[in-house]
Amino acid sequence: MTSRILVKSLALCESMRPFTSILGIAGAYIGGIVAGAPFFSIPLILAMAVVFFAGAGSMPFNDYFDRDVDIISHPNRPIPSKRLSPQETLYFSILLFSLAVVFSMFINLLCFVIVLFSLGFLYCYEVFFKNQGFVGNIVVAFLSSMSFTFGGTAVGNPFASLLLSLLTFFLFTGREILKDVQDVKGDLLTRNTLPMRIGEKKAVLVASFFLMVAVLLSPLPYLLHQLGIGYLIIIIMVDVMAMYIIIQNLRDLQNTEQSVRLTRIAAAVGVIAIILGVVL
Repeated sequence: MTSRILVKSLALCESMRPFTSILGIAGAYIGGIVAGAPFFSIPLILAMAVVFFAGAGSMPFNDYFDRDVDIISHPNRPIPSKRLSPQETLYFSILLFSLAVVFSMFINLLCFVIVLFSLGFLYCYEVFFKNQGFVGNIVVAFLSSMSFTFGGTAVGNPFASLLLSLLTFFLFTGREILKDVQDVKGDLLTRNTLPMRIGEKKAVLVASFFLMVAVLLSPLPYLLHQLGIGYLIIIIMVDVMAMYIIIQNLRDLQNTEQSVRLTRIAAAVGVIAIILGVVL
């Protein structure tokens, strides 16, 4: 009995994709700091909790809707591997979403509205937009990039961190398209993604365009005096990684799995760059 509970608990933790959730928390915190909040702020801490619960809940929620596709594309995930049932996964995501809504009520009205809108948008994505290829990629990238702006909203300055959200949006859109190229075989069962519509090679070109826009925009937070020299030094590393990803994918479509991982790492290094830009 104890071992079964342990297996379930570990599977639930795995379903949240903690690494991705940590990036969201960092984004909310940085967004608040860039917006002028002190390093310790109750509204900002609440915003970080909201982003964590919303982001963590979106992962098992996605797993519930992707359970048939994941049998082929990601057989080791909790549902295909039989460690969690679809119902357990769905109920867990609803619990996490509920915590996000409750915490947002203690920040301000606009944060509460943003959370409700985002969760509704997420539901529409899973039910309606996911099969629409490029539209689905845009929705996911938009929701993922909102953490910076949400942090600014929590401290009363929603527009201060929009540029950081914009950078993240382009980076994540490129990543989402590359993920669709990686998952094209499994997606044949239920989805009509961008690689299926225009071909894998052209989809990689579109992903490369979005990554390139992120590279071109990346110096702006420094040039506009939002972030210091520490940001500029580290963001150059992110730009180099993005260019490497673009070149590797254009050379060989088989590199997309590695590129998806590298894009996630690039996002993490980008967060480090922003943190250094705040303090240096």
